[in-house]
This record gives sequence, structure tokens and C-alpha cells, in this order.
Amino acid sequence: MEVTIDHKYSEAEALAKMKSFLTKLKEEHQDKVGGITENWNGNEGDYSCNFNGMTLAGHIQVKDGKVIVNGKVPFLLKPFESLIENTIRNEANKVLK
Repeated sequence: MEVTIDHKYSEAEALAKMKSFLTKLKEEHQDKVGGITENWNGNEGDYSCNFNGMTLAGHIQVKDGKVIVNGKVPFLLKPFESLIENTIRNEANKVLK
């Protein structure tokens, strides 16, 4: 799965917004989602979490003008892949307004 979100910020500004977004998600959903991790190296980061016994993992790349989120969707969640993509896009768009 790959989701590209356009934005109007510099790479540094968009990176700061995405990092704070992930921190907020960790705080808000710690009761539903476990083992949320993120590891950043410059403008790229890897993330993972556990949801109902399944691991969701992926990679975020922040660039001038766009953020690219790649992720692996577990087999059991494949029917919901478009919903997951739309949720990522909508939530990231809120952060990158």
C-alpha cells in the first residue's frame, strides 16, 4: 500500500508536523493499539504497531511538497485496505493543512 499526501510546507516543517502527529496518535490510541514504535533517520521513518494481534508496519518519507507513506497490510486486513488508505490520507491531510 502506498499513500501520497501533497502539502505546501518545506521538508523540515512537514517532518515536524508528521512527527507530532505520530506522537499524538500514540497518546490517543494507546488503549487500542500496542507496541507503537517509530524510528527516524533524517526525513525518513519506519513505524510499526500491533492491532488485534496483527502487526502493521511501514515507512514514511517526507519531502518538499509531499509525504509518502508505504505500509504492509496483513492478509486478514486486505478487505479493508482502501479504508486504511483513506484514513491515512484524511488524517495526514488534517495535519498538513
